Amino acid sequence: MSIARFSVTRPVAVTMRIAALVLLGAICLLRLPVDLLPKVSIPTVAVFVSWPNVAPEEMESQITRPLEQAVSSAPNLYQVTSSSTLGSSFVRIQFNWGTDVGQAAVDVLQLVQRAKAAFPNDPTLQSPTVFKFDPSAQPIRIYGISGMSDIVKLRTLIDNEVSPIIESANGVAAATVTGGQERAILVDVDPKRLEAFHLTLADVTKRLQQENINLPGGLSRMGNTELAIRSVGDFAKPEEILQVPIANVNGQNIRLSDIAVVSDSHQEQRIFSRLNGESAVGLAITKQSDANTISTARNIEAKVLDAQRQYPGLTFRIAYDQSGFIERSMNDLKTTAAIGGLLALGILMMFLRNFRSTMVVGLSIPISIISTFALLYFGGFTLNTISLSGLALATGLIVDDAVVVLENIFRHIERDKKRAAEAAVSGATEIMGAVVASTLTIMIVFLPLLMIKGQSGQTFTQFALVVIFSLAVSLLDATTVVPMLASRIISEREVEEEAHPELRAMHGTRVGPLTRLFDWFGGKFNAVDAAYRRGLAWAIHHRGWVLTGAGLSIVACLPLIPLLGSEMLPATDSGDFSVSVRLPIGTSLDKTKATMDRVEQILLSRPDVETVFLAAGANMSFRGASNSPVSYQGGATVRLKPNRKKTTQQVVQEVQRSLAQIPGIRGLVTPFDIVTNILTGGNTNMEVDVFSPDLALLKAGADQTLQTMQQVPGLESVDIGVQDAAPEVQWHIDRQKATQFGVTFSDVANAINAATNGTLSTYYLERGFQYPIYVEVPPNLRRSPDQIAQVPIATKAKNPDGSVALVRLGQVAHSVVQMGPNEIERIDRQRFLPVQGRLSGRSESEVQADIAAAMAKNPLQQGLRWEFGTNQRRRAEEFSGLGMAVFLAIALIYMLLASQFESFIYPLVVLTSVPLCSIGVVLSLFLTNRAFGLTAFIGLLMLIGIVVKNGILLVDYTNQLRARGFSRDEAVLTASPTRMRPILMTTSAAILGMFPLALALGRGSETQAPLATAVIGGLATSSLLTLFVVPVVYTLFDDLARKLRKDPRDLDRSEMVEPSIEATERTPAPAEPAKPRAGAK
Repeated sequence: MSIARFSVTRPVAVTMRIAALVLLGAICLLRLPVDLLPKVSIPTVAVFVSWPNVAPEEMESQITRPLEQAVSSAPNLYQVTSSSTLGSSFVRIQFNWGTDVGQAAVDVLQLVQRAKAAFPNDPTLQSPTVFKFDPSAQPIRIYGISGMSDIVKLRTLIDNEVSPIIESANGVAAATVTGGQERAILVDVDPKRLEAFHLTLADVTKRLQQENINLPGGLSRMGNTELAIRSVGDFAKPEEILQVPIANVNGQNIRLSDIAVVSDSHQEQRIFSRLNGESAVGLAITKQSDANTISTARNIEAKVLDAQRQYPGLTFRIAYDQSGFIERSMNDLKTTAAIGGLLALGILMMFLRNFRSTMVVGLSIPISIISTFALLYFGGFTLNTISLSGLALATGLIVDDAVVVLENIFRHIERDKKRAAEAAVSGATEIMGAVVASTLTIMIVFLPLLMIKGQSGQTFTQFALVVIFSLAVSLLDATTVVPMLASRIISEREVEEEAHPELRAMHGTRVGPLTRLFDWFGGKFNAVDAAYRRGLAWAIHHRGWVLTGAGLSIVACLPLIPLLGSEMLPATDSGDFSVSVRLPIGTSLDKTKATMDRVEQILLSRPDVETVFLAAGANMSFRGASNSPVSYQGGATVRLKPNRKKTTQQVVQEVQRSLAQIPGIRGLVTPFDIVTNILTGGNTNMEVDVFSPDLALLKAGADQTLQTMQQVPGLESVDIGVQDAAPEVQWHIDRQKATQFGVTFSDVANAINAATNGTLSTYYLERGFQYPIYVEVPPNLRRSPDQIAQVPIATKAKNPDGSVALVRLGQVAHSVVQMGPNEIERIDRQRFLPVQGRLSGRSESEVQADIAAAMAKNPLQQGLRWEFGTNQRRRAEEFSGLGMAVFLAIALIYMLLASQFESFIYPLVVLTSVPLCSIGVVLSLFLTNRAFGLTAFIGLLMLIGIVVKNGILLVDYTNQLRARGFSRDEAVLTASPTRMRPILMTTSAAILGMFPLALALGRGSETQAPLATAVIGGLATSSLLTLFVVPVVYTLFDDLARKLRKDPRDLDRSEMVEPSIEATERTPAPAEPAKPRAGAK
């Protein structure tokens, strides 16, 4: 029993099986986690080492280089990059795609443990931290919290009370507090009094550590009771610290109050942060890796309400909200898919001219889409913009199979005067092979995407699987549900009336406005059908002209290809941007703060700005204010109103022009592209790396490259990605004097560090919360090197009274002010400086070509070299893999068609339609000013499957007619007009289904718009040309095969005629030339 006959005779069984799929999909939809993008596993491991207050050059030589040397022996290594800054070393190890990042992290950890043997023996040097790089581990929401005039109390309240409340929300991984001032107990020691009592800062630090301690004392039995014993020595209140005895000098106890002042205060404020003009503290919230972003955001909102009820004086404002962008993007994509589906059904109704028939076809859309959610759930995927885009794009394709099957059923009813049930079986069975083969071709073209390595392969694997599965369900629907419904709801009388409108009057059928519209459309289609028949007959007689015209059309588009440019992904307008401000090196914090006040006024004066989260004394990113203070830097993150009239790019350009009016600053305004940020770990589109081991030469080369790139059109916000060198105080030790006094280099370095930065001695415990106790020299006594030189250092010698002999720092060392690097960047153990810029108005390939030409015209001096950044190199590698995907897709299609037709020749006939789609792809992208990127490439893959599908319908039916006794030319001239109608129907449905996405009206739709544009353009041209070129090529290949076989059974070319009336009535009869029908297809 055939599938069609089973479906017609067992309607309940078919209905239940489809209902089971839909029910399962609906249940899975409710359980699917929601996120912006599919989970991407980037094979990168990072190592972080903290060594407080150590200069970048020392961090590089003593920490970074040993780490680099150790991890360079890791297997499957791609690249090692590092950054050495003040007090920290960050090494990033990138592995080849496909590497198990978990095992890679284990390997790196083992290698780092070996490298630790080469580290200096310093108690302040922290152990290396090894972690896997997670591109999605960034805040989903950032709050700016204000409402208290005392910024220290505000920070303390948020640290101790508010942050734990937010972290208790389901799905939250961490709530990180940034900005404000942290409470600390400061012990300001007078260096002169220290020296008078023969003490050092180290003595004070050690004594406080010894006094502020609780120790266990074992157990004690008192009768039948057993009690724990402990010695309690921790400070009950800050005032107790003043009474701590530090030493005994000549029988006199020296208390801390004799040499120091203790204050319950805060660390010196080096960063000022504000939200919309009010002092604020930032709270950056990240979610757990497997948590639903939107649900987590709602849980956060509930906890924020709890916090506001407990602390009504606090004001929470959203400075950044990834979840809001995701929710709006998802809703817009759902709307886009719905509109596309309605447009597709609308055009189908014009062809079918019957509501019930249209619904038979339209049911395939919800059945396929809802069932696909089961694949996402059981595959461990998320519901994200990529998967929803796949469903939106598939909407126009899902109906194809149902359209073709229903149209063939209608032909059998009209032509053979069969009953609906009989026609449903025969019509579906006849077309079954072509439908299965044509659908498999579209599914096959996505298989190579599953084998592509890299972030593009991981990102769009889910997209490919969604399309494949939805098409598979639509094929099941077309071969089972459509015949079953057609056998029960299609009226033979309606089919007859739609084919012959004059019968309505005889039957007394009422004619309404919609029917008259359908009749008008049918008349227009009749004219198209007649014109196509005449054109096809002419084409068969003038094959050379047809093929020459098609070839010249393809050649004419070739000059446009370089003008398209290429890019990985188009920019996404998420409604956020950042501002980075840099003043001259050495600018005071007060001057920077005043400048940022002016920047804040510019931003808040704009009507399209909702929030401005600003910092002075540090950079500001979408992770909150940086905790690394730099006095001459400032920054802001800006959130725009969702109902604004201008795009983020337009606002950015206007703000950039406003900042240019502020003298003496370098202001860079950068739109926050959330998709690029997650996939690449940064927002920069273009980077050139300059290499040299000499820091001075390297800086000169970077400056020259900066000037060159600033002249390249299409690049904005060009800057060197590393801070400029800054003046630093360098202490040089006189080793001979130090040896005479019994002082080591380490003693001197520790004394300098304690004097300038203070020393964390111990912690003060209050209500379960710890606050640091710092021992330091008062700020007014450490503002110059001469004051620092007075700090006493303990020697190995003893005074006559037995006390430790001291020496002042200035007696064994002297200071000089010199320029030193703020940051040292390295790639594969080579120093480099990145020069970065943001694309604006031009494609990545165009800008990259211009940069290469400009650098060749203005070469760097001897000892320098340059190359494009890692992102550009990896993108080039991925594009080469995409080219292989096209070849593999075509090869797989050929194999499938050869198996279907049992021929090596006919697949080549079908594949001649593939080059024709390039005409529309190039023209559509050129006219819409869109670059050929990753998504457009996937659109090209889709096109290959779609146009081949159209070719299969033509060739398969032509072969069927020849098997019934038609001559070659009769079969071609009969089959092509018959199949023109379903081809135009499916093409129109696909174009209109994707049209809303091509307009890119919804948030986040910029990523998929090039895909839809390429498919629409390619379909529009290839479908038209395929109707002429495939029949012509079919006859050419048949002539060639006949000559090779020397088989004269077909007509000579001079004898080619149009099919006669007698020919169409042969038994078994072929389909008569198609007429525009109103009923279901």
